Amino acid sequence: MPKQKKSRRPRPRSSIWLAVAVVLVSAVVGLTWWKKTGEKNVISLAAPSVLTNAPAAAATNDFDMAKFSGWLTNESNLDELLGSGSRLLEDGRAGLAFLCFHRATELKPEHEEAWFNLGAALVRLGELPEAEYAYRRAISNFTEYAEARNNLGNLLTRQKRYAEATEQFNAVIEQTPDNAAAQNNLGRVLAEQGNAAAALERFTEAARLDTNYLEARFNLGAAHLTMGQTNEAVVAFRETLRLRPDFAPALNALAKLRKQP
Repeated sequence: MPKQKKSRRPRPRSSIWLAVAVVLVSAVVGLTWWKKTGEKNVISLAAPSVLTNAPAAAATNDFDMAKFSGWLTNESNLDELLGSGSRLLEDGRAGLAFLCFHRATELKPEHEEAWFNLGAALVRLGELPEAEYAYRRAISNFTEYAEARNNLGNLLTRQKRYAEATEQFNAVIEQTPDNAAAQNNLGRVLAEQGNAAAALERFTEAARLDTNYLEARFNLGAAHLTMGQTNEAVVAFRETLRLRPDFAPALNALAKLRKQP
């Protein structure tokens, strides 16, 4: 939170809570977006519980909801909104982070980072259709936004929309062939569809591009194991533990392999 400027005159207590109510209601009821097609199609958010309970959730010694609401509506600028929203998201206050990022998109609708961060907050709130829209808006503002495409692809994978997810990861790989995350993510899509051989190729490439990529190294081991390549799987799992000795999935996988005859 940025340091708040003192008001020139004290505000009545009732007006303070009215300001809080206005912030919450406008965020929940008034969150509307223009779709890329240019048609005036509105996406309305249901009220997540974290928003309706925001005053209580924020009532800690280091947070003043009344000042926050006044700053949000009257004094904030784009950089402050993005910075405060990121800190709130890291602190687990996704509802309040959402308010910051949504306000940022209102101030500058063409700012891809604002939409990207809004998507991240919406994922935390469980609002997946709205998160998808936010990521797509980020991408429409900057078509080579690899991180937004990766996040969108992961969101689509989570919903088993594999063809759409594959499209996003392939777009990243075409734009940035050295993107290890996109290679690993595409490998996950292929693995979930039962194509272990193709997944193995992607995990191998991801591990080659980033030799310290823990998840890719573990996924490589899992793909080898699926294909019955036990020795190669053991090597990959041991490499995973070299990167993080306490990585439980790799420890468990090796323990199970040791018990096999």
